[in-house]
Amino acid sequence: MRDIIDVRGASGAVYRFTRFRDGNPLSAMGGNFVYARHNEEAPELLFAGEAQNLLTGARRLWDAAVRDHGADGLYTRLNISEGVRRREHADIAAANTLPISDPEPDGPG
Repeated sequence: MRDIIDVRGASGAVYRFTRFRDGNPLSAMGGNFVYARHNEEAPELLFAGEAQNLLTGARRLWDAAVRDHGADGLYTRLNISEGVRRREHADIAAANTLPISDPEPDGPG
């Protein structure tokens, strides 16, 4: 499993994400995150999100993603600016077919 993945947005911009490893705390800072499922070729993106607090926001749908979609990698990207986070999230979502949707897109986190 890769420790770093690059995710391309619809604009052509590339966003670098680092894998969260068990035992390492998630940051309480704001940022973007993605859930992935790995196979022989490359990670398949399952979900993309952004949160004011990655510690809670990035984990909110994780258990369901593992159970229902076989997610095996949670990747984060620190990004303090809310406006930048939202633009990056929209760019990534526009470029990728993501099988997991957020029932509370403006929910806690």
